[in-house]
Amino acid sequence: MKTIVCFGDSNTWGYTPETGFRYAYEERWPGVLQGQLATHVRVIEEGLNGRTTAFDEPFRSGRDGSEALPSILESHRPLDLLIIALGANDLQPLYNASGYDSARGLEKLIQILKRNDAGPESSAPEILVIAPTRFNPSCEVVKRLLPGAETKFSTLLEEYRKVTEANACHYFDSNEVMVVSEVDGVHIDAPNHRKLGMAVTDKVKSIFRL
Repeated sequence: MKTIVCFGDSNTWGYTPETGFRYAYEERWPGVLQGQLATHVRVIEEGLNGRTTAFDEPFRSGRDGSEALPSILESHRPLDLLIIALGANDLQPLYNASGYDSARGLEKLIQILKRNDAGPESSAPEILVIAPTRFNPSCEVVKRLLPGAETKFSTLLEEYRKVTEANACHYFDSNEVMVVSEVDGVHIDAPNHRKLGMAVTDKVKSIFRL
């Protein structure tokens, strides 16, 4: 049985756009993945609201993904695949970061993984990068709190693809199958969690030839 860790932000944790509560396990995309591949994989959720690739939030501790990743790897070893589903929070104005800067944060995470021995037989685990879903620029919340994010997002997606190709990682662009909720323009609703979970299922099957 393969062990998969889903390392992400609020859209991995399962933040509900309407209420701010959490979707049930089976509704969240890692839960969908687990349900589809129950006899083949064990899916471990490591989602945290506000998590970034490599930026430290001044108001809440522990949001820097590059600081958290080593201990998470140690906790769950041996693991066969780590899925990185981060990047959207990097574009918050408080970080003053570009899409290019976010891609450098992603590359930092990838290098941590490639130098790590948390995979099978003390090797490095496989890496799947899920590019984040674009914000909805017509949503009032996005207009007010994330000015200029659409332009940054275009750069982010382009740079993420370059980084994953350069580092021989698996890659999936979530925008191919889903959109964010119209309620807040940032988070995904239950139907889109399912769409993502099903798409990731296909990707995992391909990686492990299941």
